[in-house]
Amino acid sequence: MLNVEEGIKHLQSSGAKITSQRVAIMRSLGDRHDHPSAEKIFLELKPKFPTLSIATVYSTAQLLAQASMIRILSIYEKKVFFDPDTTPHAHFMCTRCKKIIDLRANYELKVRLKPEDEIFCIDNTEVFHYGLCSECVSL
Repeated sequence: MLNVEEGIKHLQSSGAKITSQRVAIMRSLGDRHDHPSAEKIFLELKPKFPTLSIATVYSTAQLLAQASMIRILSIYEKKVFFDPDTTPHAHFMCTRCKKIIDLRANYELKVRLKPEDEIFCIDNTEVFHYGLCSECVSL
C-alpha cells in the first residue's frame, strides 16, 4: 500500500511541489483497497479542495506510478484506474457494473525468448480478466 511519507519524499526528490492537494491525493490512495479512477478521487476531494483540478490528480498519480508506488490500470478503454497495491496480482473487471477485483492466483509467466525476438528484459506483466461478477451474474 502507498506510504504517504515515502510519496512525499519521492515527489520532493523529483522536484515536484508538495501541496496539500497532492498530500490529500496520496492519503486517499494509501487508504484504499478498491481501484478508484481519477474522476472518483477528484469528486471525493473537491469539497475540501475547491481549487483541485483533475489534471493534478492525474499528474500526481503519474509521478507515483513512475516511482512504482501505485499502478495505473488500463483495464477499461474509457478511463484509467489506480491501484495502490503494487504486489504481483491480476485483476478482474465486471463487464456490466465495471467493478474491479484483485485476483490472488499464483500466476507464473513462462516466456521462451529467442535472440531474434529482440526482447531481453520484461519489466512488467499485467493480467486482466473480464466477465460478470457474482452480483451481476444473478441479474
